[in-house]
Formats: sequence, C-alpha cells, structure tokens
Amino acid sequence: MGPNTDMSEFIKEKSQVTLNELWKKKEVPKKLSTAPDHDDDVQIIQVENISQNMARTTSIGQGKRKLSLKKSKCGKQLKIEESTTTTHERQLEFHTDNRCDRQLELHTDNRCDRQLELHTDNRCDRQLELHTDNRCDRQLELHTDNRCDRQLELTLTGSVSESSSDKQVPYYLNNFETLLKAVTEDKSYVPLFNSDDRAVISSYHKLSSSAKKLYVRMLCRKFGWIPVKKLNYPEIAADLKPYLLELTTAGLVHSEEDLNELEEVLASLTASDIRTLAKLYHVRPNLSNKKQLLEELMRKCKQNTFMSMFGSKSGGVATVMLARAKKFLQGVYKLSLEPRKLFLRVLLLSSLASTGGHTAETNGQAQLFQMFMVNMGKAVYPSYTIDKLQNIFQGREDVVRLEKALQLEFELLSCTQKGHWDKAFEIFQKVEADWQALEHLEEVHVWNVKLPDFLRSFTASSVLNRLLSLSVETLQRRKQYTQAVSVLKQLLSQSTYNTSHRGYWWERLALNLDVHLKLPLQSLEAVADGLADGHVGVDHRLALYERAEAICGRHKWTDKIKEFSHEPLMEIPKVFIEGRVLHENVSRNGTKFLSSWEGQGQDMVVCGVEELVLEYYKKNGFTSGVHAEGSILSALFMLFFWDIIYMPLPDAFHSPFQMFPLDFYTESFYHRRSLAIESRLSQIESLTVEDLERMAEETWRAQEGCLNWERLQGLDSIKMCEVKGPGDRLSHKQILWLNHMLKLGINAEVCYVKAVAAKKLKSRPS
Repeated sequence: MGPNTDMSEFIKEKSQVTLNELWKKKEVPKKLSTAPDHDDDVQIIQVENISQNMARTTSIGQGKRKLSLKKSKCGKQLKIEESTTTTHERQLEFHTDNRCDRQLELHTDNRCDRQLELHTDNRCDRQLELHTDNRCDRQLELHTDNRCDRQLELTLTGSVSESSSDKQVPYYLNNFETLLKAVTEDKSYVPLFNSDDRAVISSYHKLSSSAKKLYVRMLCRKFGWIPVKKLNYPEIAADLKPYLLELTTAGLVHSEEDLNELEEVLASLTASDIRTLAKLYHVRPNLSNKKQLLEELMRKCKQNTFMSMFGSKSGGVATVMLARAKKFLQGVYKLSLEPRKLFLRVLLLSSLASTGGHTAETNGQAQLFQMFMVNMGKAVYPSYTIDKLQNIFQGREDVVRLEKALQLEFELLSCTQKGHWDKAFEIFQKVEADWQALEHLEEVHVWNVKLPDFLRSFTASSVLNRLLSLSVETLQRRKQYTQAVSVLKQLLSQSTYNTSHRGYWWERLALNLDVHLKLPLQSLEAVADGLADGHVGVDHRLALYERAEAICGRHKWTDKIKEFSHEPLMEIPKVFIEGRVLHENVSRNGTKFLSSWEGQGQDMVVCGVEELVLEYYKKNGFTSGVHAEGSILSALFMLFFWDIIYMPLPDAFHSPFQMFPLDFYTESFYHRRSLAIESRLSQIESLTVEDLERMAEETWRAQEGCLNWERLQGLDSIKMCEVKGPGDRLSHKQILWLNHMLKLGINAEVCYVKAVAAKKLKSRPS
C-alpha cells in the first residue's frame, strides 16, 4: 500500500469476504443456541409472500419498540424473543425457515451496549453488514446480496438523544482509538507529548462519534485538500457537513476559507474544472493532462499583463485566477497539519517494529490495516510478555526527528526506485546536513550510545545513517565516485549505527576504489580490512574475496592473493531452459513468457519466469511445486524455535501490537538467545523424524492462526531450485545457501531461463 492509497478503498479491495467464508475458516466465534419452537412469551410473525415490498408490523412489549420486517421474494418465518426490563436488558433471536437455510442470532448485554453474533450455514453465500450503536437507540440493519433476493431491515425505536449511526463503532474507529489509548496511557510515553499535544487529543475525545469516524477516515487518505463531494461515507451520515463543521470548530480540519494559495486551489480542482479554467486563459488546447494544465496556468500567472505594465494595483493575473478558481470550489477540506502529525506519531509509537521504509503516515496506515486483518481473523498477534525497561526516546523532540527522518527515507526510496537520481541527490544533501547536525548534539549521541543496539535502530540518527548508506548508489549513478568513497569511509569510521551494513560498505568501497578510481592497492587494503571486520557477513566476505581474486589476477599479483583465503565452494548443478518471451511493449512488469500448460489445450498462458520453470519440472517427473522465496525455511524456523523467538527478554516487546520482537532482524537476536538456540539445535539433531513431526505439530496446534502450514504439506521428497531469468545471476548469498544445502545432501540446483523469440522455438527439431 502506497502513501497515496485511500485506506477505506484499500481495505475494501483487499478484504471483501463473505460471512460464510469466515465461518469456514473459523475466523468468527460460532456460538449456536437453540430456542423452542413455541413459547408462551414469544410472538410468531408469519410474513406472507403476497407481493414485493409488502411489510407487516407488530408491536412488542409495551409499545416502546417497533419491529419492521421487509420481505422481497421468499417467504420466511421469523421468531423474535424480547425481554424488557428497567435496565433495557434484551435478547433478540432470529430464525429463518429451511428455504433460506440461515440462522441469525443477536445478543445484547445488560447495559444496552450490544454484541452481535451471526451464524450462517454453507448453503447460502451472503455478505451481511451490521450497524449498531453503543448506547440505547438500537438500530440494526442486515443486508444480503442479490443472490438471496431479499433484504431484512430491523428498527427498534426508543427514547434516545442521538441517531444510531452517530453511535456505531466501526472497526477503523475502534482500532484507531485502541492504539491511541495504548500509547497515551503508557507512562513511558508521557514525556513525548507536550501541553499542546494533550489539548489536541482532548479535543478529539470531545467530538461526537460521527465526527471521530470522519476524522479517522480522512486521516487514512492522502494528505491534501479534499472536495466535499469526494467525502462519501454513507455509513457515517448522508450529509457530512455538520461533522465537518464540528471538526473545523475543533481546529482539526481546515475549510476553504483557509485556502488562499493559488497552487493549492488549482490542485484541489477536478480535471474538468481545470480544463474549463484553462480555456478562459487560452491555454494550448493540445494540453489535456491535469498536471500539464496546472503548470501552464501557473506560468500564465507569472507573465506581465498590459494593465500591470501601467502600475495597476488589481493584484495581477494570480489574484484574478484565484478568485475564479475558488468559484469552482463547492466545499473543500484538509486536515490541520500539526494535529495530523501528532496522531501519526501516536500510530508510529504503536508500531515501531515495522518502520523500515515507511513514513509515519504509511506506517500508521499499515498498522491500522494489520489490526483490521486481526479483526477479520486473517492475522493473529502472538502471545508474549512485555518487559519494557529502556525508553527509546528521551523526549518529544526525538520522536519528531524520527518522523522527519522516516519521511526522508520514504522520499529517497521512491526516487531511487523511479530512477530520479537528481531528486535523490537533493534528498541526500538534506540527509547529510541533518546527520551532521545530530552528530554535534552531545546529549543525543550520549543517549543513543546507552541504548541497546537493537533499540538504537529506532532513533533518527540510525535512520539518517541508513540513508547515507542508501545514497551511495545515488552518487555512483551520478558518477560521483570520489564523494561515494568519502561517504563510505565516513560510515565505516563509526560502529554505533547499522553495524549489519558494514559488509556492504566494505564491498562498495573496494569496488569504487578498484573499478572507478583505478586504485587497486587501496582496494586490496579495503578488502583486507573488511575481512577482518567481525560484523561482516558470510555473503559479503565471499564478495570481498572475489574482488581480491579479480584484482590479483588482473595484475598477476600471485603473492598477494595468498594473503586472502576463503573456504572452497561446491560446484552448483545447473539447468538451462528456453522460454518464449512476451513482447516488451506488452509486458510492463518484468519479463513475461508464453506457455501452453497442461490442461489448457492449445491455448497459450502468460506467466512469470517461476511459473515457467515449475511447468518444466512438472513435465520432468515432479508432480507438484511451489514458488516459495524462502518461506519454507522460514516456516520451519518458526515451528521449531517459536518459544525461543517469543521468550520473555528485556525490551524485546514494547507494545501489544507486535508480530515480532524488536531485535528480530538484528545481530542481537542470536546473541541474546544463543544458549537456547544452540540447545534447541542439539535437540533437533538428536530427534527422530517422528519426534520432529510431533514437535512441529504441537507448535502448530498451540499457535494455530499464526503459522502458514500449507507451505510444508507434501514435502516428503523435494528439490530446491533457484530460478534465474534472462540477464539475472546468483547473488553471493544465494551461492552460499545452495552450497550449504548441497553439503547437507539436499537436492539443489539453479535453473537459468533464456528468453527466445517464437520463431526460434518453432525452428528447433522436436
């Protein structure tokens, strides 16, 4: 999910499931209860199948509540069981006849806050939506899709002060407020909020329920001015203007009265309005793209008009254009910047473990979506003990710095992925300035050094250090090799931040000195220093050794190569196949191939390189295969080391919303659990296959829902294959993995796919 994605649309797109599917997967608790067919206190209502849209109404109890049933096509029998007390305790049960094969059960608690449970069988695929409140107005709506051709609408009226839609608590509001409460009630986070922050949070809590819903919806959208006609949330209210006014009054939202910058006004207009405005200023008719029209209109504003040449004080083209553009606006709103930043920081603090590559905004959206998946039963938070001893941040300013650094990281990654190297260089200059400024703040440096290394990675200094590392590629792309070497030496001169990156730094330094600056002796010195660095991983050690081999071989320095050594590697088996490649103008997402799969007859199927290789192996004796990308090994690791991964350790868990410990992707993970890990490895080595199966099954049953078992099914005899498409080659890490598997006796090989034209394939003899 990108930063420009509307959270509601994203969830709607990714997570549409029927209620029936949830029961199949046991993702909604099933608590069936039976009621007698007849009871003296139960009223039976038979809705006859007379005509469409006819309804029969009956009063229940003492007339304080009314039940309205709307019938579409299929006759059905409903049984309503109502118990009225002075505290409004009540229970509703709905049963349908056998023609619909559906049973609905609704329960309320004894404070009028209601919990709803629905039960359905497998014979009727329907999606149901429930809306309820938290107090006493009691409105329930159930909707089914067109496959059942019916709609039930239940309305229970009583003495209430607000509409029911205002009191309903949807998942997104509940999740947001759960995270907000967890952070603001954490005593260790109290110093991270000043009086202004607390005033904003207080203002939010004073909002009506509908205003809160609308604010959270807007918070999950792309930041900017939003036309009111694009704020369409009927589950909140048909008319959102009263709640927008409430948010504006609370200072959480800006209205068009605050919109006075021409560029912002133009950007908030629709493409149609922009085209209409462009015609008034005689913009070239061949421009149709909104971005191009905006640029042209802004250029028109900077031109001198005939009247301005004579000292007219009317304000010029920009003032007139602003007035005209604002006439197109029929209500636009934008979240106030500082309150928005505050709430995004709150979400950031609740999910520090997933900050890599995210801004505070996208990280917050990801956390809310993860909680939604937990609500749906698609994900489960593991059980663990929170033992928080060390605060990561000493004050509010530390969190603000982290937020800014994460924003720079997101922008830099976006530029490098798109190949915008000039823009990436501008970001690098900002990063370098911020890094130098932080390094000169003694209190920041002293605080960070005291932190455990795995917690240090969540500081602004660590993120900026990581950005300097990412900027090396930008400098190399711009052929600024001397500056790249300077940055690498600066990174290697410290061992406080990102020590796991040191192998990459040594490797890049040796490459730049050798290939680009033509300094082979200095490159060999870098290789030697890198091989002596205890933080350098095995993959980078292999790369450094191969660099030394290449330098010594090129210059015939037979004596110098003896100064370096590496464990001999096994020859990796290779397979070469050819695939009919799809034309590059058709495929925009990497190389695609055409294949006639089994069961498809003569029809051609477009597939990726992995699917092409899977089909090749199926035709050569393997009955099944899976594109795993290492997930099988990861699943095995989780199965046999689950209790060690989630063992109680200081500062491993700071939040109840973590999927992994905070040290999971760091060197500290092993060092802090080394005794337990080595003991488990010895245990595994001594166990029989049956014991291992039993051990894995016990973990699976204990952590059902947390692990993906499907990847491990049917793996009695396997072949591990690394697939390499056209122009691709094995990385040093992949070489070492394949070498290790071969040593263990695992059937492993690499399959190279060569892309060829269709004519060449047809010309080959069968």
